Amino acid sequence: MIKVSVIVPVYNVEKYLTKCLDSLVHQTLKDIEIIVINDGSPDNSQKIIDKYQKKYSTKIKSFSKSNGGLSSARNYGLKYAKGEYISFVDSDDWLMNDALEKMYNNAKKNKSDIVICDMCNNYDNGSRVNLNCTKYNSIYEVTPSVCNKLFKKDIIANIKFLEGIWYEDLNFTTKLLLKNPKITIISESLYNCNVHFGSITNNNDSLKHLDIITSIDDLIKYAKKNNVGDNNLISFLIFQHILIDSINRVNFQKSKSRKDVLKQLQNYCKNNIKSYWKLPFYKEISRNRKIIAKLNYRGLFNISKLLLNIKSKLKTK
Repeated sequence: MIKVSVIVPVYNVEKYLTKCLDSLVHQTLKDIEIIVINDGSPDNSQKIIDKYQKKYSTKIKSFSKSNGGLSSARNYGLKYAKGEYISFVDSDDWLMNDALEKMYNNAKKNKSDIVICDMCNNYDNGSRVNLNCTKYNSIYEVTPSVCNKLFKKDIIANIKFLEGIWYEDLNFTTKLLLKNPKITIISESLYNCNVHFGSITNNNDSLKHLDIITSIDDLIKYAKKNNVGDNNLISFLIFQHILIDSINRVNFQKSKSRKDVLKQLQNYCKNNIKSYWKLPFYKEISRNRKIIAKLNYRGLFNISKLLLNIKSKLKTK
C-alpha cells in the first residue's frame, strides 16, 4: 500500500531540483511514491529527473506535459496519485528527512484529514526564519500553502487547483477547510522553503496580485453552490488576504502598475466588506493589523508602508 503520494511540479529549477529530490527519496517513510511532473521546463531539469527515476525507479514516477503552470501540474499529478495521503512539494524546496513519517503517523494516530507542520524560510544569504504555521484562532487563519500539509486523499475528492492564476493555494485549501475536516498539527519546521530571487515570493509583477479577486470570487460561488461557510467567513478572507496581506505586498513593489493594482484591491474591499469593523471576527484581530487595515481601506498606503517599515526595523534591532 502506498501511504503518501508526493506531487512535485517542475519548471526551470535545475539549480535546486537535486536537493529537493534527495530530500524525498531519502524519506524515512518508505511506502511512498514521488510523482514528478515536468511542466514544459526549458532547462536541464528533465535530465535530473531521468537520473533519479533510473536510480529510484520504484519510488519516482516521471511525467512530462506542456507548460500550464503550477496548478496545472499539480492537477495532472493528482490524476495519478495512488497514496492514502497526498503531499505537495515545490521543486525548489525540500523536506526534513523524517517529515512524511512524522506527518503520516500523526494522521493515522489521530484519524486526521489534514496534518499541518511549521515551515522554515531559507534565504540566499544563508539566513533562516522559522514560520509558526500551527498556531491559529480559527481554521480559516490556517496558512493557505498546501506545501506544509498532508491531506487525506478522500477529502480532496473533486477539488482541483484553479489554473493560470496566483493564490491558487488559498482557493484550494479553503475549499477543503469548508468541509470541516479533522486537523492535527506538528509544531516543527518540517518543510523548508527556498526563498530566492526567481521564486514567486519575490516576483515583482503587481498585476498578478489581482488574481486574488478571481480566487475569492470563485470561493464565494463554491460556498453558495455547496451551502457551506457564511458571509462572515468570506468577509474575513477578504479582510485578511486582500485588505492586509495582498495590499501590503503590492505596496512594497516597484512595478509601474502598483498604484493601479492597489486602487483595484482597495475598491474590491470597500465594495465587499463595508463596515468590516462591525463584523464578529474583528475583535479578535491584533491592534497592529487593525491599524494597517484602516489605513489600507482609506487608501493611505504610504502611511501604512511607513509603519510596516518601522515595525520591521524594530524587529531587527
